[in-house]
Amino acid sequence: MLVYNDFMIFRIVRTIIGAIFLFLMGYYFGLKGVRFYQVVSESMLPTLEVGDRLIGEKIEKPRYKDIVVLDDPMEENSVIIKRVVGLEGDIIEVRNDGYLYRNRERVDEPYIMEKASYVVKPVKIKPGEVYVLGDNRNNSSDSSIWGPVSISSVHAKILCRYWPIKRFKFF
Repeated sequence: MLVYNDFMIFRIVRTIIGAIFLFLMGYYFGLKGVRFYQVVSESMLPTLEVGDRLIGEKIEKPRYKDIVVLDDPMEENSVIIKRVVGLEGDIIEVRNDGYLYRNRERVDEPYIMEKASYVVKPVKIKPGEVYVLGDNRNNSSDSSIWGPVSISSVHAKILCRYWPIKRFKFF
């Protein structure tokens, strides 16, 4: 006859709770399409620095100011991280003053490194497209160069920076 003592019961319950927790985490990550990313360029300075580790989740409908991961239109099998500044139907432009304008109104962007030193003539965003820019406007390959991108090329919205731990932040 098998005799269970309190310690054995505790270990069994702890193992079962741990297994349930791991199952639920795996299910959540799979369901939400949670992925991990690392910043490899300076295009999102000062918001994101090279080496930052990020968590993102699958996204269906981007919103203004979302930081997103998308296919790099210039390099096959590569992804980049940018900020959504224009959605379908918007008219996006960067004027001589270096500021971004959406539908002819200046956009307040406290997160950018510096004003743009380039001009983007007005571009109307078509259905199924978004306009993305790096926060480091003068050191970013983005929609100012290659134009709007298809929403289908957007993989994830960045939820948080988890490393370095001293700069942990939800977005």
